[in-house]
Amino acid sequence: MKQLLLACLCCMFCFAVSHAHAQQSAVTGKVTDAATGKPIPGVTITIKGSSRSTSSDEKGSFSLSEVTSSNTLIFSSVGYQTTELEVGNRSSLTVSLTASDQALEEVMVVAYGTARKSTYTGSAATVSPKEIADVPTTSFENALSGRVAGVQINSASGQAGSTSSIRIRGIGSMNASNDPLFVIDGVPVVSGNVGQISGQLYSTSNVMSTLNPADIESITILKDAAASSLYGSRAANGVVVITTKRGKTGKPTLNFRTSIGLTPSWATDNYEIADPQAQINMEYQIFHDYRTSNKNSATGVNYTDQEASTYALGQINRRFNIHGYKFEVDNPSRMTNVKILGMTDGVENREGKFFDWEDYLFRTGVFQTNDLSLSGGTETTKYYSSLSYTKDKGRAIINEYDRISGRINLSQKVFNNVEYNVNLNVASTGKTGFNDTRSTGSNYFFQARNLLFPFYWPTDYKTGNPWTAQYGSLAYNSDYYNKEWDNNTNTLKLGAVQSLSWEIIPNLTAKTIFSFDNTEVKDDLFYSALHFNGLTDKGSSSKWATNIRKYVSSNTLTYAKSFGLHNLNILGGFEAEKNKTDYQYSNSINLGSSALTSIGTGANFKADSYTWGNNLMSYLSRIDYNYNEKYFAGASIRRDGSSRLSPENRWGTFWSVSGAWSLHKEEFLKNNETISSLRLRGSYGVNGTLPTNDFAWRTLMYYKYNYKGNPGGIVSDGSTGLIDRGLGNLNLGWEENKTYDLALEFGLFNNRLTGSVEYFNRDSKDLLQDVPTSGTTGFTTILRNVGVINNSGLEIDLGGDIIKNENFRWTARVNASFLDSKVKRLNGGKDIIWNDPTGGDARAQFIYREGESVLSFYGYEWAGVDKNNGKNVWYTNNDKSDFEYNGRSATYNFGNASRKIIGSGVADVFGGINTDLEYKNISLGFNFSYKIGGKLYDGAEKDVMDDGYYWERIRSAYYYENMWSPDNMEGSLPKIDGNDLTDAIQYSSRHLYDASFLRLKNINLAYRLPAAWLSKAKISNARIFFNGTNLLTFSKYKIADPEVNQYSTRGWETPYGKTYTFGVEFSF
Repeated sequence: MKQLLLACLCCMFCFAVSHAHAQQSAVTGKVTDAATGKPIPGVTITIKGSSRSTSSDEKGSFSLSEVTSSNTLIFSSVGYQTTELEVGNRSSLTVSLTASDQALEEVMVVAYGTARKSTYTGSAATVSPKEIADVPTTSFENALSGRVAGVQINSASGQAGSTSSIRIRGIGSMNASNDPLFVIDGVPVVSGNVGQISGQLYSTSNVMSTLNPADIESITILKDAAASSLYGSRAANGVVVITTKRGKTGKPTLNFRTSIGLTPSWATDNYEIADPQAQINMEYQIFHDYRTSNKNSATGVNYTDQEASTYALGQINRRFNIHGYKFEVDNPSRMTNVKILGMTDGVENREGKFFDWEDYLFRTGVFQTNDLSLSGGTETTKYYSSLSYTKDKGRAIINEYDRISGRINLSQKVFNNVEYNVNLNVASTGKTGFNDTRSTGSNYFFQARNLLFPFYWPTDYKTGNPWTAQYGSLAYNSDYYNKEWDNNTNTLKLGAVQSLSWEIIPNLTAKTIFSFDNTEVKDDLFYSALHFNGLTDKGSSSKWATNIRKYVSSNTLTYAKSFGLHNLNILGGFEAEKNKTDYQYSNSINLGSSALTSIGTGANFKADSYTWGNNLMSYLSRIDYNYNEKYFAGASIRRDGSSRLSPENRWGTFWSVSGAWSLHKEEFLKNNETISSLRLRGSYGVNGTLPTNDFAWRTLMYYKYNYKGNPGGIVSDGSTGLIDRGLGNLNLGWEENKTYDLALEFGLFNNRLTGSVEYFNRDSKDLLQDVPTSGTTGFTTILRNVGVINNSGLEIDLGGDIIKNENFRWTARVNASFLDSKVKRLNGGKDIIWNDPTGGDARAQFIYREGESVLSFYGYEWAGVDKNNGKNVWYTNNDKSDFEYNGRSATYNFGNASRKIIGSGVADVFGGINTDLEYKNISLGFNFSYKIGGKLYDGAEKDVMDDGYYWERIRSAYYYENMWSPDNMEGSLPKIDGNDLTDAIQYSSRHLYDASFLRLKNINLAYRLPAAWLSKAKISNARIFFNGTNLLTFSKYKIADPEVNQYSTRGWETPYGKTYTFGVEFSF
């Protein structure tokens, strides 16, 4: 490999030397609009095959030194057709640029360089800062929904500071990561959740939320192997390339932007709970039904309605008398309307009054952000600096997020052929939150919507003092206990990227990059001795500290040269990466006082710490060739060596080949009045995924203060014990993704209509899977490379200018992705049943089975409700049949039913619809996202539509209105059944719904103030805007929010809200 690289470098040098001594001079000129003749500022003028460039100023003028007569200059600007001009003997140039379709001419930041979309042979898509600028979000991922074909943005949480997951072309791994690689300003960065308290199911820390969206200049998403294989072992799930803003030649520009967004507590698509009268009626029916369905042991016959009524009244009075209510009925029948009366023996009579927990626990969310930036530069020095503060007060009263961030990006030409760049950023975030899945101790949505009856009050009706006892067996007084606990996560992010680019001789450029990325997360969790979680320990305080450091050194040499109509670009390089994580944990109990929160004030101390890390070393090379920008060919190769694998399997080779053909440049299409551009593109390549565990190949032991996760445990005094970390496998290797891609790109009617149709097939092989192993090893499983998953699909992207004239422009773009994700091979062909990773006992189960969807729901098949008696009916799918129902074997006995695949969470089609209208100074934009097909599993429905297993469940209005009863024998949901104690609705198709939806993710209305109004105040630009988020949703699933997480499940996460944002922006 080293010999090959050396040979390539020698070739580059030899080609370059023959042109090194051409006569050099300075070239000046002016760039104008071909249609209007007006100067165009900000045009990038680059010497073809060189990294040297400059920009036109406000008058369209430019100057570029050390230009030879044989050089060709490239003039590029957003919205204009890229133009090339040979210098010749001229020292002054006048260049006119013609407006063109931006989608075809845009310059994208790709792996280790840039490329024009019209000449790129890989699959990539870009998102502009305009598309995310006005969206009220703490993290840029949330603004990408519906923007790019093949890319799914999933977030089920509406918590303050929440982020989304990104899936590019499906799920490609069972045990390794499915997240893309994030590259910022040319280097891979730390990403994902890194806080330890997230493991305690409280607030989480996603590093990407530290990046200020206002600092982003562009986002490029690399989808196929040709686009991403240069990132090798980290690129199997695609790459998100982010470029931050840089200064441009011209006067300093000061930009200030502020906005405030409101999310009313009522503006939420979530379960509507039944009113107090309906709640108590259902409680009465549970206990009444339980009595009448059983025999009186004294008489040997079933209890009468009168006896059942007496029993039911006794049960609900026993539970709610202590909260100031008593209940009576006029007749003893099951369906009677229960009278709600008040107790008169206390300081407060609550008759006719109920406590609205939702109103108390939730508020109007407020999202506020302020951005200030200064940018500018000369031909030799360019700068961009920013300072930002964001505050997000969530709808739950204890959920808040804030971020302060700063950035300085500096570019300095040391010499005409040497440029130094440094990007520095720092961000500090803080978050308080609660379990966003299902914890009876902290999740407000779970408590308020499912446990906190309106008959529960925060005060004792007899004395007026705070109620400190438990409500029933699960709920607690949040008003009291909120003051007795605290949890928070604080993240400090430091990033530094410096690079030096040296054009050694014309067309030959060396570039070196060194980056340092440091992420420090501190998590704190405190319970006073008065809190129910701190009662046993007499108060507890815990602290976690996680520090992640990433060092990246990248060195590349690029040769770019045109020989007549032949264009060649060769890149070779070496890269090294080091990752290190330090972890510390400390805890104490017996704090002594509820006012004491620090660990030092307690006793029975525990501590734990360890350090782990990994290293990656890589060689890489790429060659791109095109003839007259008509025929294109490209190839890349990367050799990665990782410490996460044994020395025998440490190195992996990842490569790609690609090509394209611009058919519109052929003679048979040159004069076609309909087809403006037509391009066929294809690629094939291999990239990979590493194990997530740094030491999965080694059998390791470590010491800890407890044994097997149980404090005390076998080591009863809490001293250290030796714990295994799993059975190592020296043969463990890379997961491999083999992807081929074929696309047709087109432009019609002078590129007024542009689009692409793209087919891909992605085979993920040698997937990591825990497989059974001999018990003589002392372990039950070992990690091996055995599985295969296939993702294939079709991506369609279509857009263009519907109307375009001097004062009015209407553009639209729609994308659709058809995805098929299937399990192809498992160890021994044996099924794997796995639980929803998002947690909570009310969630789904899945099954990996050869030939089936990668997200196959596994559960019992619900047949519906027997109209004669209101009972649940289950299809048996076996020989244990009690009767036939709808022509199939069925039973009332849940235990006789068998489990099967009941649906898939993979959508048939997903995508987005985006349209923008501009009339003079007014702009209006709509961003829709949609999903067609697939199922969602509603785990929280197990609680809000419980049919009798739990008495203390607040049921939804939907259930009350649709449940079967003697008065509603056409009810679609089962009757309240006090005898059904099987919890039968868990893991069943009763929870499955059509996941299809169409959502207006964002609507943006803006008005730019006329320049004549602003000039006297020295303001160059002023804009006011409004953004509405999640304002409209259309779906078959009406019960709650249809937009769910990446596993197509929902539980008790904070649902999305409808946000109304108002803002202003000024430039000076």
